[in-house]
Amino acid sequence: MRGVLQLARGDAQGIEAFRNTPEALLSALAPSVALFVVMGLSQLTQHFDAMQVTKVLILVAALLTRLVVSQIAASFWGRDAGWPRYATALLWCGWLPVVVSLFALSIVELAMPGVGSTPAVLGIVMLGVEIYELWLGWFIARKGLQISGGKAAVLVVLMNLSVAALYLIAAVLPPHYNALHELMAPLPKS
Repeated sequence: MRGVLQLARGDAQGIEAFRNTPEALLSALAPSVALFVVMGLSQLTQHFDAMQVTKVLILVAALLTRLVVSQIAASFWGRDAGWPRYATALLWCGWLPVVVSLFALSIVELAMPGVGSTPAVLGIVMLGVEIYELWLGWFIARKGLQISGGKAAVLVVLMNLSVAALYLIAAVLPPHYNALHELMAPLPKS
């Protein structure tokens, strides 16, 4: 937790809180895997919905794609030795954008009730969180792999383009899962 909080605020010492072992990497993968298993099992208890199964599979593929792309890049740059620490930090810090967005939307809702759920405010908060997530990925790559800022930016772009390609493939092929459409769908009225 200490390392995540340090990295979240831009403290490079946070990377040292993560072990550089395969076991640490597997521990960091565990919460995401558990979430995907629960999502998958929930589909077994309900009627089979190909769209929901595709959604779970795309989430798993996106997670693994980031790891594969970053490992290939680390190997290419001769930074294999530090990759497990970097990947562990990336996985644990991957939960930060969710927490930050919930926190930001809660603050907006407390300050201005009813405004936090409007599309404009949701869009602004999500854009801010996305920019923060890109910066965080860049920062973790730079410090975790000990690479230049330019290489870290290339890595972030490569990972995001690879994940975007997965989502594009999912949108084009049946059952035509469109994550962007799902994100932009209006919130249900309470």
